[in-house]
Amino acid sequence: MGIFSYLASSHGGLGLNLNIFETNLINLSIILGLVVVYGSKLVGNILNDRKGRIEEEIKDAETRASIAAKALEQANQNLAQAKAKAEKIKAEAQVDATRAAEAIKAQGAKELEKLKEAAGKELDSEQAKVMAELKQRIAVLALERVESELKQRLDGSTQTRLIDHSIAQLGGK
Repeated sequence: MGIFSYLASSHGGLGLNLNIFETNLINLSIILGLVVVYGSKLVGNILNDRKGRIEEEIKDAETRASIAAKALEQANQNLAQAKAKAEKIKAEAQVDATRAAEAIKAQGAKELEKLKEAAGKELDSEQAKVMAELKQRIAVLALERVESELKQRLDGSTQTRLIDHSIAQLGGK
């Protein structure tokens, strides 16, 4: 029954029901019925739209997560490759450094040998010079001594006799 209810009265017909309690219950049932019928469709549509947006956002988030995971995997692979390359470069650098050190040592040994040889030759040359100077000096000193002894031993008669002897040898030849 509603506000307009069929009254069984002596007048017979349609009339107003002024009982507030009955009319409120009837009105509330009608409104609830309308809300259930039409509101469920509206709420269903809103919820379906919301559900669709949430599903899209979840799919989008999963796609982004998948892309991020792939990028992370690629970055980890690149990092591993870079580390391997760095280790290879480091090993090659150590080998090159060892070779360079050995080459420098060998070159240093050669240079040292050349310096020793040059020093030996220079020493021999200096020694020969000193020996030549000593021989010359000894010869000069010996000549000076001979001259001084000759001057002391040679007197006039010895000089004459030597000259005569030298002339005789020159003439006899």
